[in-house]
Amino acid sequence: MRQILTVLFFLMSLLANGAAPLSKSQRRAAEAEAEAVIRRFTEGKMPVKVAVSMSKDAEGRDRYSYEVKGGRLCIYASSGVAACRGFYDYVKQKGAGIASWSGCRFQLPADISAEPRMVYSPYRDHQYLNVVTYGYTAPYWDKERWDREIDWMALHGIDMPLVLLAQEQVYREVFRDMGLSDAEIDEWEVGPAHLPWMRMGNLAGNSFDGPLGRHWHDSQVQLCRHVMERVRALGMKPICPAFGGFVPKAFKKHYEVHTELTGWDWVPDSHRNSRLSPNTEAFAEVGARFIRKWEEKFGKGCYYLSDSFNEMDIPRDTALMTAYGDAVYRSISTANPDAVWVMQGWSLGYQRDSWGEGIFKALVKNVPDDKFLLLDMATDYNRYIWNQNYNWEFYEGFYGKQWLWSVIPNMGGKTAFTGYIDYYANGRMAALHPDKYVQPTGYGFAPEGLENNEMLYELIADAGWHSPADSIDLVDWQQNYFQCRYGEVSPADRHYAEALSRSVYNAFQDHPQFAWQVRNKIVGSGNVRLNADFCAGVEGVFSNAESLRTRLSGLSEQGARLLRDDLVEAAAMYVSGKVEGVNLRIQRLLDEGDTLQAKHLVDDLKMLMLRLDRALTAHPLYNLEVWERQAVKVAGSDAERKRNAVNARRIVSVWYAEHEKDEPVNDYACRMWAGMIRDYYLPRLIGTWNRRISGTAFDQIAFENAFVNKAPVLSPQSPLQEEELPDFLCWLVRDAKALAQ
Repeated sequence: MRQILTVLFFLMSLLANGAAPLSKSQRRAAEAEAEAVIRRFTEGKMPVKVAVSMSKDAEGRDRYSYEVKGGRLCIYASSGVAACRGFYDYVKQKGAGIASWSGCRFQLPADISAEPRMVYSPYRDHQYLNVVTYGYTAPYWDKERWDREIDWMALHGIDMPLVLLAQEQVYREVFRDMGLSDAEIDEWEVGPAHLPWMRMGNLAGNSFDGPLGRHWHDSQVQLCRHVMERVRALGMKPICPAFGGFVPKAFKKHYEVHTELTGWDWVPDSHRNSRLSPNTEAFAEVGARFIRKWEEKFGKGCYYLSDSFNEMDIPRDTALMTAYGDAVYRSISTANPDAVWVMQGWSLGYQRDSWGEGIFKALVKNVPDDKFLLLDMATDYNRYIWNQNYNWEFYEGFYGKQWLWSVIPNMGGKTAFTGYIDYYANGRMAALHPDKYVQPTGYGFAPEGLENNEMLYELIADAGWHSPADSIDLVDWQQNYFQCRYGEVSPADRHYAEALSRSVYNAFQDHPQFAWQVRNKIVGSGNVRLNADFCAGVEGVFSNAESLRTRLSGLSEQGARLLRDDLVEAAAMYVSGKVEGVNLRIQRLLDEGDTLQAKHLVDDLKMLMLRLDRALTAHPLYNLEVWERQAVKVAGSDAERKRNAVNARRIVSVWYAEHEKDEPVNDYACRMWAGMIRDYYLPRLIGTWNRRISGTAFDQIAFENAFVNKAPVLSPQSPLQEEELPDFLCWLVRDAKALAQ
């Protein structure tokens, strides 16, 4: 009877026709792509059959169902993404594995049987990535790394990624056609990691490690074609770039048009971009040319991102803002009448006083409701950082326009833990106002930096497929998380999860950082919530090296690897906090006039931080050498390799160092990485202490500039071996606690 009901359920779902059905070739491509994702994740261990035959519902939302028949998992889905999510749902229901940036685990269940399950997506769109992710995480990704990320997206049910690759080559061809020379365009370009801010109009000028060079442009075009082919095959709806009005400064030498310098207080005048006035035909012409060339290279798009006012002065003239909105929309719709203009909503909350109620309304006044999509990407900031009501409330449901609920769980790729875990699980429920506002069409998360805080990202992705009206039980979810990640849940895992929920994941800092990571805040307390609960939780984990060794030996190879990674991360977070305590002890000794003891403690601090650096060599992601290797690998010449190495250092340390003050973009990334500690944070810290203790000369500006602009080879470090890890980490935590007291 159950099988009969299941079949009837499947047939009924086919009749509930929403979006246009896929062609036979599209279905086959989606099935093949989804099966390939699953095969890579399981290493071919799981017999799976995918059928992409179910239609989306009337609102265009995905669905999937699965059952086990004849020893094989059969997945029925409305897209390749839905099929991958259905498979991942099965895996997690079984506690059989996890897909994460630090590594994956899959273990074929002893009993693969499962109750038939049907899941409807609560949202039409599942959006992912931030424009700035292309600077703080993905500037040097190659085809292999993008393939892993696309697999990750598919398994986590993401169907609307930002795909912003190769747009500089498209602009180059547009501006060439309009009479600009290569030299004039070169003057506009910045280095790979700083492209997000050039794209959003915040800065320009090749003093930030530009121009890009022919090899970069050609390779990015090929990479973008590959990424677009894969995401489309899976049924994703990529958000592509559109023109926001920003042009090379030389543009007005060829066209008699008005431009103005853009940027804000964190951008020096010499690096500001130029923006066209919307009251000129050139604005719509450049934009339409851009869309046409983009689609010639990469195929027809549907969603196009354009932001003209991200973190810059907002005009108070409503007529002018309407002209901007009309110009952006016309530039897109002229080239593609079916396209939707997408805009980031960050500045609507961050600069609410500048936008007011009328300015945004004026901007979108003449844009059809179904041709505009706002990414309301900082709901967590509205609630916890800016302490104001939500954007959809202030802007009255965005005046009938489509919008997407989203969060920004990370700024700059900072590695410290932070975030209200309950909000990321259930905060979406605050948007349920069907009687008052237009409901969000989608759900998303827009981190500036990836490859950190993996528990939070797993939770956020899961919440996007959970009914908006039903809350997630965090205790159950966390236990399932550890089961999926390691293959078991130990008492230590439960205690550690409780400690996280009462400390770092019960607070939200927009810029979580340790004092010693930030220029001229070296001594003091940072803002990472390493309270007594966190410290006790970590100390409990590392109380017995033999217990850790026994546990690791009892796990599968994949489970043990992921546990080792998490142990390194937990210990490093703990020690990073204790370093602050040691610095405070040194300062107290100096205040008391005891320079001798202060000097001895500085020596102890140096040894502690070098051991912290060595511990991080055992983590696959937290390593400056890995980052620099990516940057150099994608270069096509010695000159480009040198430029990329400098660019890679700059984005994670100081963008420009002219004087000892705390500019917003210097030390913004705050990476707890091997290499960064021993060659950047530690020498700067020790130099500062020696200058205070004995008057030893230390030129901080010269040091910072040398670290970036000379990009020397990293100093040697003995990698921490697997067999050393339990004893080493227990010893490290114990010594850090003792030194900080």
